[in-house]
Amino acid sequence: MGTKHVLNLDLDDEPLHIIAIHSDLEDYQLVYWINVTLGLQLRREQDDLEFAQRVFAPWYVFDHEIEFSRYVLLPNQLEQQLSEISDQDLFSAQYTKVYYVLPEFKKADYLLKFEGLYEEDLMEILNKLKGLPEIVMAYALNSQQIKSRTNLIF
Repeated sequence: MGTKHVLNLDLDDEPLHIIAIHSDLEDYQLVYWINVTLGLQLRREQDDLEFAQRVFAPWYVFDHEIEFSRYVLLPNQLEQQLSEISDQDLFSAQYTKVYYVLPEFKKADYLLKFEGLYEEDLMEILNKLKGLPEIVMAYALNSQQIKSRTNLIF
């Protein structure tokens, strides 16, 4: 009889470093200020991320090849315009359905995800972001509080 191999992937092995950002700025404006403040080169990816059926999110990525690190900024709140057409009515109803990348942090406008950074680097970045007048609030998320970790795998 053949050998059975099982691959066990535990998502808790990889620590998540995420900063939640509250800001009224549009995503491209926020990216500009983050790039200026942190000396990054976040660029919008050509293809948007698909989180649910026909729900797409713009995302900005910078791969730092010297430090072997990656920075990703994406909005936490995603909206999908839906329309309901009735056979009995001349008018169609339009409504918006809202999705969240991290539903447990609904008040956060943006998520800044880091890969390949140390805890000290995260605190330094967080302090610089808090100094920006364009950002209302920024705070590091505890990876143990994130229930929807699979939404952050891309």
